[in-house]
Amino acid sequence: MPNRYILVAVLVALFGQVAFAQQQPANPAVITAVTADGVGYVTSSTDSNGVNGEIGRWDTPYTGGLDGPPMAGVEPNGQSLLYIDVDVNDGGLASFSYRLKTWDGGIWDWYDISMETPSATVNLVSHLGMPGNDYGTYFETPSVALKQSLNKYKNQHVRFVFSVQQDGYGDQTLGEVMGFGLRSCSVPPLTPISDPTAQRFENGDTVDTDDLQQNMQDALTCLEGAVAAANGTIAISSAYRPPAYQQHLREVWDRWHLLRDHREEECNDLRTTVQGEFQRHGLLDTQRPATAGGPHTQGAAIDMRSSLTLQQFLPLALQCNLIRPLPVTDPVHFVHQ
Repeated sequence: MPNRYILVAVLVALFGQVAFAQQQPANPAVITAVTADGVGYVTSSTDSNGVNGEIGRWDTPYTGGLDGPPMAGVEPNGQSLLYIDVDVNDGGLASFSYRLKTWDGGIWDWYDISMETPSATVNLVSHLGMPGNDYGTYFETPSVALKQSLNKYKNQHVRFVFSVQQDGYGDQTLGEVMGFGLRSCSVPPLTPISDPTAQRFENGDTVDTDDLQQNMQDALTCLEGAVAAANGTIAISSAYRPPAYQQHLREVWDRWHLLRDHREEECNDLRTTVQGEFQRHGLLDTQRPATAGGPHTQGAAIDMRSSLTLQQFLPLALQCNLIRPLPVTDPVHFVHQ
């Protein structure tokens, strides 16, 4: 085994285990600003339920009747805008309710809600207004609840835009937002892999026998010959692992055991991702992966199966100085005796 791997394994074993075992806290999405723009007539407040806002002028009922004359000076002309800015961080879920009140037809006044991201604008509510071309009668929508996942925009900034278009005729329109808030999963996402060797393993190149300790290489050569003589084969699923990759496996196991019983909607995407990683790596529910200073990172373990029966295979392994220290919880794991 090259000296650089021995040095890394020893340093990790001595200094890294406590740090690796500590779970980094979640970094939830946060509202960074609530601002108004456009032609004005925008108010907002925050209470225990979240951010509430009224967008558009709403202080004078239209008295002209169905399709009646204009009421000068009563309605602004243009967009009243409310912005809610969000730092997404680890992701999460934005939720709120909205409602429209109007005296105008939907072709003249309407309510739009969108989310601006670094790459595109996501339309959430488009051209909400009174149906038809007539105006002058009062119209109100029910309060509608809306949820928007933020998980596609992790570590980015997004802006929610609440916009009421008004035509200045005098038949006012008001858009409302109620209880705008953010919910983030309490379990942090998996740490990105930055080590290039660990990334190679993550991409599927996971069997490295060249960096096993010499006694393990000799034992494996011995066993391969003995199994071949018995008309069998050996399938190796893992041998040497870089410390960063071993830590990734341990983190996947830990995250899955935190998430598997979480049913909060804001954890759905992360739970699906971690479950996929857990299954892809073939991790066992009953066996937490060793620390980054464990036997695989020291080149002192092999995970393998044989086409021979256990009664045939285990005596051959023992003859080559290989034993199973965990026959129940990790039956494919072999080390030098």
